Amino acid sequence: MTSNDRLQAALRSAWIPLALLLLALSTVFIFGGDRGRFYRPWEHNGLSSQHLTVAVNLSPEHGFQRFLRRAVDEDGVTRYRPYNRFPIGGYVSIKLATLPAIGDLSAQIIAARTLMLLFVSGAAVLAYLSLCRLVSNRWVALTATLLSFSSYYLLYYNDMIAASELGVFFGLMLTFHGMVIFVQEGRFRQLIVKTCIALLLGWHAFALLLPFVIFGLVRDLLQARSAAADSTPSPAMSSRLIASALLRSRYLLLGAVALVFGLSVLAFNFTMEYTALDGETPLTELPSFQSMLMRTGWDADVNAAPVIAAGRSWRPFLEEQFRRIFRMFIPYSLLGHPDHRFNAVESPTWLPKGLTMVLGVVLSAACLIGSMLVRPRILFATLISFGFFWTLSMRNSSAFHEFEAIYYVGIPLVFFTLALLLARRLTNRDGVVAAASVAALLLFAVSSFQMSRVGYSAETARVARAAEQDMLTIREATAGDLVNVLGGINESFFNGAGHAMDYYLNSSLIRYGYLPSVDGGFVVIRERVDTDALLTPQNQYLFLYDRNGLTAWYAARYRTITSREPAARSEFDLYLDEGKLHYLKEPCVRADTTGRFFLRVYPFDEDDLPDHRRRHGFENLDFAFDQQGLGLLFDGKCLVSVDLPQYDIVKIDTGRVDGNAWSATHVVGSPRLTFKYQTVASREPATRSEFDLYLDGDKLHYVKEPCERADTAERFFLHVRPIDQNDLPNARRQHGFDNLDFDFGERGLLFDGKCLVSIDLPQYGIARITTGQFDGGGRIWQVEVDLKANE
Repeated sequence: MTSNDRLQAALRSAWIPLALLLLALSTVFIFGGDRGRFYRPWEHNGLSSQHLTVAVNLSPEHGFQRFLRRAVDEDGVTRYRPYNRFPIGGYVSIKLATLPAIGDLSAQIIAARTLMLLFVSGAAVLAYLSLCRLVSNRWVALTATLLSFSSYYLLYYNDMIAASELGVFFGLMLTFHGMVIFVQEGRFRQLIVKTCIALLLGWHAFALLLPFVIFGLVRDLLQARSAAADSTPSPAMSSRLIASALLRSRYLLLGAVALVFGLSVLAFNFTMEYTALDGETPLTELPSFQSMLMRTGWDADVNAAPVIAAGRSWRPFLEEQFRRIFRMFIPYSLLGHPDHRFNAVESPTWLPKGLTMVLGVVLSAACLIGSMLVRPRILFATLISFGFFWTLSMRNSSAFHEFEAIYYVGIPLVFFTLALLLARRLTNRDGVVAAASVAALLLFAVSSFQMSRVGYSAETARVARAAEQDMLTIREATAGDLVNVLGGINESFFNGAGHAMDYYLNSSLIRYGYLPSVDGGFVVIRERVDTDALLTPQNQYLFLYDRNGLTAWYAARYRTITSREPAARSEFDLYLDEGKLHYLKEPCVRADTTGRFFLRVYPFDEDDLPDHRRRHGFENLDFAFDQQGLGLLFDGKCLVSVDLPQYDIVKIDTGRVDGNAWSATHVVGSPRLTFKYQTVASREPATRSEFDLYLDGDKLHYVKEPCERADTAERFFLHVRPIDQNDLPNARRQHGFDNLDFDFGERGLLFDGKCLVSIDLPQYGIARITTGQFDGGGRIWQVEVDLKANE
């Protein structure tokens, strides 16, 4: 046998393409490494921890309820937080995968992630087998599958522990494979079985079934009309024949079976959730029902009118969907951002961002047109359109969750398949497609390797292992007892894994955010406190305390802090002490701690600021009460302590952004600040008015003494006219000046009856400066400084 004969035999082989596909898919397991660990700065960890927690809690002990946590309310009653938004099949699959690792939490996480990788790999194999049947060319099917599954979305989210997403993704490809067999061989029962499996994993199967059933019914309708026209001239008889044919349609039967089965699963979910909430919650108020309204964009509070989440209108929503479609075409290694995940979702480095949406539209249209030219059209059209059916029907969910772009996979699958078939026809050589398969395999492997290194460092791994050991120690000491988790540890410490604590403490009763009024139980915080109440002195990051002992320690600390005069008084009194800013309030209730706290720290020397903050003149240390490690609500008191930067601070502005908004400004009495004021005011001003103005290099200083808060209340205007108008930004050239208007609170200092504001001037030749203050009725005062005249 010659080498050419051996090549032709290899190209005709049935197992070599499949072996190459399995080899490529194995790379996602080989390169995983420490990615299996729970803590990593990846945004989908919140969903991973949520679904894993629900799955491990699934047990006969709790009546097979699906819930995130058990907690004790103020009346001492144990309450479940149910989670029944998706069918039970996915959670059962995770539970079964983790059963061999009971007692080893890290192994359970890795087992669940491995299951997700198997789901995605299985979906790829099913996509390959379906394409093999559709085009009768295994090399075309292999190349199209590898290129489609090497996209950023599928490689980035392929181990997200969410059977509702990845399990159903496998179910979708399983159902599509059943559709292919049904259309080609008429095997209807296997399609029904695969459809029910998919519906047990998630609701997404309806998005695939809907276009298939609609297209199938249209085809049956056209065939029935043609048959009726040939068999009888009577219109009435023709209508009856057509109706009878449609009622016998297997597509209609498929839709009916899927609908009944899906509604049965939904009814089961509602029943379980209703039971978990003690049978006291109306159907329309069940969390699952409310979630359904939110995800579909129907808001019950506005008479069921459709609304787009997060204020989205249809245009930006659709534009983003087409951008996602385009990104699905590009293997991750070709994006140009191999080491930075957050840029990867924008656009390739080699393509202007504005073109991604246009190309997404063009590629989608090309696929749709191409699918009309090949048979069976019903299958290609279904593969292309089901992603649109899902994202449009669940627009709130798809607008917020970028991982739902994986359901557009049918579009690149069809596009690459048709493109490869065209290339094969033009060249009349199977070797060209086989060579493309090898290139696609290499692209997939390289993309998989690069993705495994994104967002995960040695330091991240070290902290992950240490924190995991901390949590195992805490879990062992608290099993079955009440644990109060304080300081928003889930969000601030677990890199966005909002239910990590629910997972690690699933054997305990958990309460978040504040110390209860009842005695007993434990407390978990991030601060190591030198007290006998500390129960885990060996831990590194997360510490367990006896509740009563810790409360006594904090009460003593509260008394110590409040024994002095506060630096400023407002809704919260502010105390400065050894590099910390303490917020204290008594009496204090939960409502006083909601919303976002803003904290702006102004240094004496702006060079102490990080580079990205220097143009603002202050460091932004905003926080939420529950996210700050020391944010505590206990015995009717609130206490939160924030570490301040280690540089000379001249002013602190803080308050709350929403809710019962408040603000307090405190100027630290720095001798350097007084010296700076004296240095500026020791020279002759450029001009005098309500404020004296001093020019010093590229700064303009506003000085006033005596000065009161009322003198700084109105907004300052500052217009700078350059010598050369071309120095102005394009948007300002028609005005002839640069607008640097500001509020005193942004940069100004009021201390010891003096006011001082220093503003950076533009780095170009300045002809004239016009400045002053104005209110709603006009300008209060105004002066001009002619720099050209001064020259």
